[in-house]
Order: sequence, then C-alpha cells, then structure tokens
Amino acid sequence: MPTEVKKVRPMAAAGGFYPAGASELQRVVDGLLAEEKGIDGQIRAVVAPHAGYAYSGQVAGDVFARLKGKNYKTVWLLGPSHYVAFSGVALPDYTHYQTPLGEVKVSSLTGDLAQEKNFQKLDSAHRPEHALEVELPFLQTVLADFEIVPMIFGAETSLNQLKEISQVLKKYYNDEILIVVSCDFTHYGPNYGYVPFSDEIQKKIKVMDDQVVEYLLGYQTASLADYLKKIAVTNDGAQVLTFLSEFFNNTAVKGQLIAYDTSGNLTGDVNSVSYVGLVFTEAMEQQRALNQAEKDYLLTLARQTLNHYFETEELLKVNQAEVPERLTAAQGVFVTLEKNNQLRGCIGYIMPVKSIYQAVIDNAIAAAVHDGRFSPVTQGELNDIDIEISVLSVPESLNASAVNRLSSLRPLIDGVVLRDGVRSSTYLPQVWEDLNNPQEFLSSLCNKGGWPNNCWQEDKVELYTYQADVFSESS
Repeated sequence: MPTEVKKVRPMAAAGGFYPAGASELQRVVDGLLAEEKGIDGQIRAVVAPHAGYAYSGQVAGDVFARLKGKNYKTVWLLGPSHYVAFSGVALPDYTHYQTPLGEVKVSSLTGDLAQEKNFQKLDSAHRPEHALEVELPFLQTVLADFEIVPMIFGAETSLNQLKEISQVLKKYYNDEILIVVSCDFTHYGPNYGYVPFSDEIQKKIKVMDDQVVEYLLGYQTASLADYLKKIAVTNDGAQVLTFLSEFFNNTAVKGQLIAYDTSGNLTGDVNSVSYVGLVFTEAMEQQRALNQAEKDYLLTLARQTLNHYFETEELLKVNQAEVPERLTAAQGVFVTLEKNNQLRGCIGYIMPVKSIYQAVIDNAIAAAVHDGRFSPVTQGELNDIDIEISVLSVPESLNASAVNRLSSLRPLIDGVVLRDGVRSSTYLPQVWEDLNNPQEFLSSLCNKGGWPNNCWQEDKVELYTYQADVFSESS
C-alpha cells in the first residue's frame, strides 16, 4: 500500500487574525476560554464567528468553552468562501492544516466526498481562506485528538444544491462527528457598501441578526434562505447556515443562542460586523416545570425591571450568579401586561434565543413600550398593571395536512404559530379562553398576521405548536 504523501496547508491568518507565536496564541485562546461554560446534552454542532480574535474572539470563546471535556473523532469544519467564486462544496487536497499550535490531520473522508455530487477538490479556495483556520486554535485547545473535514461552501450554491449536499452528508454522519459552522453575520457600513439605515444602527442590525437566528433555530430553511438573499444580504454565512437548517430539520437536535456582539459595539466605529455564537445539542428530556419559587422570582424580576426602567430609562442589570440555575436555561418567553383585565401589551420570544431570566427582562420592557397595538404604558399605570409570564416549549411542526389541522389542535394546551415565508403570527395557549373554537382560533390568527381568515387551509402556510407554563401576579 503506497505511503501517503504529506501535504500541509500553511497558515494564512496567523499574525493577522490571531497571534503568530505559539505561546502568545495559546495565552490569548486560554484567556478567551477561561470562564467555564457548561451545557446539558451532547453537542452536535456549533456556530462561531471568524473575525480577528480582538473583535470576535470572546463570542467564539463562549461557544468553544462548551466543548471542554468533550470527545469527537472528526470535526466537520464548514465555512464560506471569501476569495474564490464557485458552486457547491470545496474540499482540500491537503493532508494537514497548520496553525502555530501544531498540525491537524485532514480526514480521509474528503476523498470519498470528492466523488459525490456538488463536491470537488479545490485547494485554491482553501489556501487563502481564513474562515476555517481561525477556529482551529480553539478546537486544538478544547479537544484532545481529532481529524477535520474542511468544507468551504461557494456563494453560488443554490438552495436545491444545499438540500442535495445535506442528503449526501447525512450518509456519513454519526455520533462521533462535531459540526463547526464558521460565519460572521451582518456587515454594516461604508467599508462594506451597505448603509440601508443611518439611525439606531446597532438596534436595527440586531433585528436582522435576531431574525436569522429565529429562522435557523426553527429550521425554517426556505424562509432562512429567502431572508438571507433579500434582507440580511451581508451575512457571509448564507450557504452554511441554510445547510445547517436543512441538515438538522426533523431531528431531535435543538439549537440555542449562546453569545452575541458586534465590532461596532466594541469599537464605536460605524463599520460593524456581527458575531453570533450558537450551540446545537441532542434533544434532552423535557426540562422540568418551574417551581413556585422560580415563578415568584421571575414575576418579581419583571416588576423590578419595569420600575427600574421607568425610573432610569435603563435595563435592569442582574448578577447571573444570583439567578436560580433553572432560569439560566434558554427557552421561549412571553410577557403579558393587563390592566383592569384588558390586554395592555404582550411581546416575547417564540424560540429559545435567550435565558429565561434575560428574556423576562427584555420582554417586560418591550410589552410595556414597544407593542405597536397599544400606546406605551406610563409610569402612573404601573400599580394597575398585572404581569403574566409564559415560558414556552420549542415549537414543533404539526404533522397534519391542512384539512386535518382543526382536529389536531388541543384547545387550552397548544400555542400556535402560522408561518408563510418571512411572515409569522402566533397565539399563546391562553388565547383559547376567548377563542375556544379551533376554526375561529386559526381564522383570527390568520387575520392577526395580515392573511385572509382561511390562510390556515393552505398547505404553503406552515403550522407549529408549542406549550406554555403560564403564571401571573394575580394567580
């Protein structure tokens, strides 16, 4: 059997994106990984940024810290192409990737994949590319022994091709594989030729980034691809994120937001790049319901948040070390405000994009001052406001044809989300108290979303259900 000829891909990002010296690089990486970051369940995939460590390093560190103590035989390392235009997936002909911390062996799987449709050996895409390389020092630090399958996705890859690529890779996937997706989100500013707005810049950037995350965590592949193509056009992860959504759709793997920041927030520069950290884990047992002490904590937190905001116009800051551990888990959360038994505001996160306690802080204020259906709550009203909190399970697609949807719903149990492309509309389970007929419930939900009242009968309109743990100050 012939001996394999060693062919090492030399470093392209050392000295620019990260320190070129081994000792300095290790010191920096160790510092970014210093805080212990545990997570329940088996991690199947992560999403991390790939900018210079001075900018995106802490978000990446927060992600990779979750991998300490984990073991994987192979890491599928996915990223976009910044330097070469092509369609499909580029694989390297290299046997090893080099960083100042040593060499990482490239798995022989690349040879098998190169024979598959939409895959090709293309060293010209790998040689200058930084997106994959910058993740390796983190992986070399947190994992003991692993091989990599470096995959660069071309910007010309279509949605149909991404679906085909997903089917191919599913043939090779197993529990000893970790998927690492490297991408940066919104690139805003004159340097990037993207200035669609000039006020509330960081806020509007985050709205776009949050929408991408929501579509990805909900595995809404078509909506995600469409949004990245038409709205979040400077997100360089369009292909790899869309692939990830397609790959884990209809599986037990669920994702959650771990960290978020922007270079503009760090430097104050108008030119800004967004950094998002996500972790995808094998579905765990249903998280236990909140106990009364935890519910009381959240209701008190919501009340303190509103009082503090109306007194200072600032968000309440909480020391996470003092928060009950159960409330640091990410789950969807809605906060509802009522005055004299009438709705006064209701806003929330359907997907688990933030920890429960942080979602309560965000949405208490949003329900008070940002629900467009109502005038903002005033400080003088606070004593008359009753706070209700709903902690949600992750929405799941209702596997029923349009004609069977009515009989599949469970009044007073199921919250419902209707989605058509980038548009969505939801009702919490407690809305059944006012709309107890399934047809009336769905028709009203259609109208709420701006659709005809029979939109739920159309197969193109997707329907998801979730459940909620609901509690209030008055209960």
